[in-house]
Amino acid sequence: MRNLSVPYWLIAALIAFFFVNLGGYLLFDHDEGAFSEATRGMFERGDFITTYLNDRVRFDKPILIYWLQAASISVFGTDVWAFRLPSALSGLAWAMAIFFFTRRYINQPTAIAAALIAAAALGINMIAHVATADALLNVILASTLLCMYHYTVSPSNKLLLLIYALMALGVLTKGPVAVAIPLMVSAIFFLWSSMKDAFFKAIFFIPGWILFLLIAAPWYILEYLAQGQDFIDGFILKHNVNRFNNAMEGHDGGPLFYIFLLPFILAPFGALLVRIVPSLKTALGKNGNSDTSTPDLLNRFLWIWFLVVLVLFSIASTKLPHYILYGVTPLVILMARYRDWLKSRLLTIIFPSLFFALMVAFPLLIPTIIDGLTNPIEIAAAERAAEYINQDFAIIAGIAWLLSVVLMLWKRISPWFSLILVGVVQTLFVWFVFVPAISEAQQRPVWDAAQFAKQLGEPIITQSIDMPSFNVYFDKWTERRGLEIGEVGYAREDRLKKIPHYDILFQSGPIVIVRRISEEQAQLLEQQRLEEQTPLLKEQTGQQ
Repeated sequence: MRNLSVPYWLIAALIAFFFVNLGGYLLFDHDEGAFSEATRGMFERGDFITTYLNDRVRFDKPILIYWLQAASISVFGTDVWAFRLPSALSGLAWAMAIFFFTRRYINQPTAIAAALIAAAALGINMIAHVATADALLNVILASTLLCMYHYTVSPSNKLLLLIYALMALGVLTKGPVAVAIPLMVSAIFFLWSSMKDAFFKAIFFIPGWILFLLIAAPWYILEYLAQGQDFIDGFILKHNVNRFNNAMEGHDGGPLFYIFLLPFILAPFGALLVRIVPSLKTALGKNGNSDTSTPDLLNRFLWIWFLVVLVLFSIASTKLPHYILYGVTPLVILMARYRDWLKSRLLTIIFPSLFFALMVAFPLLIPTIIDGLTNPIEIAAAERAAEYINQDFAIIAGIAWLLSVVLMLWKRISPWFSLILVGVVQTLFVWFVFVPAISEAQQRPVWDAAQFAKQLGEPIITQSIDMPSFNVYFDKWTERRGLEIGEVGYAREDRLKKIPHYDILFQSGPIVIVRRISEEQAQLLEQQRLEEQTPLLKEQTGQQ
């Protein structure tokens, strides 16, 4: 029987990394709010096949993450951490998959290092703290590819069935990407490494495809029967084909976008990332001074995996930071494998210092950020951010920076392990200081509006606003349409011109709750306000 034991302290450390302050900040709109509201709405509608965002069908992602979130909130209620729980568990499973694979093919110390690097890396840790489908997809995708390498060493039909089952779950999580990436990586690796027969056996394994269809097809069929061509147009074409061919929602970037982003995604391990680059030669069979050495097949597989993801998403039109996470698992293993190559403490210090220097300077950057914004919601959030990202924020960031430098200069610990400790400092700063500050600035007005709406006890109509966390806190879905006289709406202050006459019942930042009123009521309301202001104006005039 395979050794499945894991050091207890490592499990505790991984749990601490992935679950720290999971409920200590509000849901972020649009993504967290949309996923959470679509999940909550399944219970209100009694429909667990089609997801809705208020009164509109949501075709953005397949069903699996919604089912897992639904299972979580059915047990723990609709607290924000319950919506994030599947992501945190996925992050934990992701690190454990890396641990077991690395222990089998390298050794236990390297496996422990790899798991800790995965848990402390900024991008992995952050994606496991948000209520979206991405952490789940990453653990499924990583497990699929790790099993594929295992198949090249110990081929078996049972392993192929597991691979196909994992791909099916990936397709239920985010669609065709869960098949496309493993297929491209395995094709290059198998054919380059003269494993053509094994490759064709794997991709034409009929029992595997049967299992794949049994797992993935039922929901797709049911959704197509329910929504027809709208499902094809909305999910397959818009959110898969068009996302690759066109930059959706302004998410574009140059061909070097992910190269420059990687040190931040893997922060604080930028120095390790630099040091593993020479290992690429071992994948090509160029070890030492010999060009005829036997290639390291594990390194070859890991580098192919990363480079396929890098190239694929660098040429895609839509570029989001978390897309490169599909390719960081092999980098984590390589960084752990060659962790002792990092000798320079100066190189060790550079990348964490860039991160904390940015945090220290953040309060000074807010005015510049505001000047570059056009969206009133974003401007209001940035202005509110100045209340939280202030001198105290900069002092805390400076202390974290100083502590990190001391750890990296401490000669009693190796440079690579000092980065693990810096990862602890970074994680505490991000989840107890930085993210809560951004959350309060951006999301608190939405929460306040939802609490007012609940106390008001009247139906709410959503106006031209797209911040669905309101509905999670309000605990009801709302129609999106114009207001009739007497009805109450949830809206943005800058878009109230579409309502002829209204009375603001509540306002927090740019978020308002308004009631549409008649022209006569508006005139009467205006007269009352003038009457209330008249004594004050007379008093001010007398003082002058």
